[in-house]
Amino acid sequence: MKIVAPGLSTIEDILCTALKGSEDKIYIKVLEQLQNRENLQVILETDEKGESLYTQLKNTSVNISSNGAKELLSKIKAIDELQCSCDLSFLSEEKVLYFSSEIQKSNRARIMRFSDPNKRDAYLAMFLNFRRKTFIDMVIEVTSSYAHKVLKRSRKKTQRHNALNLQNYRNNSTKLKNILKDIIEIEEFEEFRKYKETLFPIKEELDSQQDEMDDIDFLIKSHHSFNYTDELLECIRFDSNTKPELVDLLNSFPSYRNKKRLEVNISFFSNQWQRYIKKYDYSKKIVEIALLYAIRDNIRSGDLFVRESRKYNSFDHYLIKPQNIENNEESIKFFNEIKNSFALPRKLEFNLEIDRDERSSFSDKIYSYFPKITMTEMIYEVNSWTNFLDDFRENRQVNAYEKQKSIVATLLANGHNIGFSKMAISGSIDEATLRRVNEYYFNYNTLSKAQATLVNYHHSLDISKNWGDGGKSSSDGMRVPINAKTIYADYNSHYGNRDGAIYRHISDQYTPYYVQMLQGRDSNHVLDGLLYHETDLDIYEHSTDTAGYTEQMFALTHLLGFKFKPRIKNSEKQQLYYFENTEIGDIKFKKINEKVIVENYHEIMRFVEFIRVGKVKASLILQKISSYARDNSIAKGLKELGRIFKTMYLIDYFSDKTLRKEVQQILNKGESINSVGRILHFGKHGRISETTIEEQLEKASSLNILLGVLIIWNSRYLEKVHKAIRDEEWFDEAQFKRVSPLGTGHVNFLGKYIFEDEKIVSEDGLRPLKIR
Repeated sequence: MKIVAPGLSTIEDILCTALKGSEDKIYIKVLEQLQNRENLQVILETDEKGESLYTQLKNTSVNISSNGAKELLSKIKAIDELQCSCDLSFLSEEKVLYFSSEIQKSNRARIMRFSDPNKRDAYLAMFLNFRRKTFIDMVIEVTSSYAHKVLKRSRKKTQRHNALNLQNYRNNSTKLKNILKDIIEIEEFEEFRKYKETLFPIKEELDSQQDEMDDIDFLIKSHHSFNYTDELLECIRFDSNTKPELVDLLNSFPSYRNKKRLEVNISFFSNQWQRYIKKYDYSKKIVEIALLYAIRDNIRSGDLFVRESRKYNSFDHYLIKPQNIENNEESIKFFNEIKNSFALPRKLEFNLEIDRDERSSFSDKIYSYFPKITMTEMIYEVNSWTNFLDDFRENRQVNAYEKQKSIVATLLANGHNIGFSKMAISGSIDEATLRRVNEYYFNYNTLSKAQATLVNYHHSLDISKNWGDGGKSSSDGMRVPINAKTIYADYNSHYGNRDGAIYRHISDQYTPYYVQMLQGRDSNHVLDGLLYHETDLDIYEHSTDTAGYTEQMFALTHLLGFKFKPRIKNSEKQQLYYFENTEIGDIKFKKINEKVIVENYHEIMRFVEFIRVGKVKASLILQKISSYARDNSIAKGLKELGRIFKTMYLIDYFSDKTLRKEVQQILNKGESINSVGRILHFGKHGRISETTIEEQLEKASSLNILLGVLIIWNSRYLEKVHKAIRDEEWFDEAQFKRVSPLGTGHVNFLGKYIFEDEKIVSEDGLRPLKIR
């Protein structure tokens, strides 16, 4: 009997049928949980302005203020009133991410076009689930940032108030000294009377002068409002494994709505807040403010968590289950191996000199051979080699050429930051089409695939070996102004505006292989790029500047199999560690806490395995662990372990000139890419107007793709130039290998102008208006 293998189309049909059947079951399981399924239709209905609840919930953005928090809480209430909550815990993490991505790129019109009512309603229910979690995270972030902002302002006002008070005291003191000096010299009583008029104003000034104030005093007396605590605690349920008294107060606080004075348990507040609560006689305002700051501080420390939150769930929620370990043999063996590999030098000097290559005109001469080209032409040419544009399209057969044009236009609009309206004016594609293409085809998955395709192609080129083997990389942030109503931006006092940062990972072959929007410290985002880039690069060594360095990062990179080589500012002032207190010359080594490492070894390895598996992003869990540094055993163990690896690295760094130069060179590549990135990202003076992290990341990823296109095109033409001139007398192979693929002088980023004297034929000699 002959067995015939099914054709590709048959296999695709079988897989599609199986996938549809699986998703149909998911839709039914979601809908079975709904209390009032019919309420879902309300989400799609439009008001008199033509706006639906779906659009309002999807496009919600707020500023860091009490009004911002209240707006988010009103959205959570609106979702709860629909009574369409569902639990998606029966889905795998990958499936949840898939539906999240699908819903993210779905507008109201697309959902209404679904022919299957089960699919439509399940999508709406999951949409509500995802938005509620997002709003909870946003409320906590707004509350935390607003509390910090208000206290910072109060601190500045307090300093000014107390400084003015002090100056007034000094001025009055000087006046009194002069008057007393004159009074002492008076011999007759009648002469004393004339000083009475001088003393009265000083007495009035002293009587009216206010006492010195603390930060909290000024905060209480200020106009800043936290008048949303009741709504916050009604919408969000906080839990704790360590502070049940705090949770009890949080749960009961809304019941004190009409009271002005609250005699409640305050033992869990800090000593400072306890002192102020007593000072203001347990007034509700001081207790309410203290409670919000307690929420902020305990969320950061991990003592409080929200089970419905993505970012602020309990620490153990993110980790794999612990194992029962009967002894410490494995941890002792691990520690001894590190101990045996650490040999202290007999002599140590803080040498930070770095040999720098001399600048030459060789690179300019090489690039003078390059043909002139526009960015659009470059994209099409690179696509002819790589087919990276195919990564944006799910169906590659329907209107492929027209769709490709729209994708290229959208890519340029995003990457150059010129926006869809300007691109529509400059090109032949209308704005509505560009927006639809962006919403449907530009998402995290498609953008990541396109970036990976470009990185892999470049890595396969022989010329890429000129710059490295692709195993070393660096990461750095590129600051970008954010001109939008959003909580994902901070005020930058240095530049005088609100901004964020595009955090980019770059290989030693110059390719930007991973990008994300910075939230918090640079160091929280280092591991994301190393672990989740999904390219063919085999990264084994990574460098950052000081912002990307922590002692914990030294431990984590070692345990995950990477060599960490940061450039640390004032590295000669860093505390060094050893297994006992010792000295080399005048350099002191502090004894490491071996007990903390050994006792927490298995928890540390559980944490590392969790990061390796990637249930959630490493940046999220690192943001949490960095907040727990004082109390969390994993954080303390990682920090102590990292101190050993940091010391070992710094000893090498001080003594090895070649190492210092390598670190400098790889970081220079990242800074050069950021410089080219700013040239490409020229629209709106580089300002990003998107409000959500997802939208901002789409812009950053599009820019990364344009950078990848530029680097590939330049690399291919560097190969061509090399073949054409390698036999010339002036040609130097060693210098050629140092020419980077980041040249831009030959590229026209602005498009082409058409100069034609067009004769306008009309009654008034003017162009016709756009009458709607």
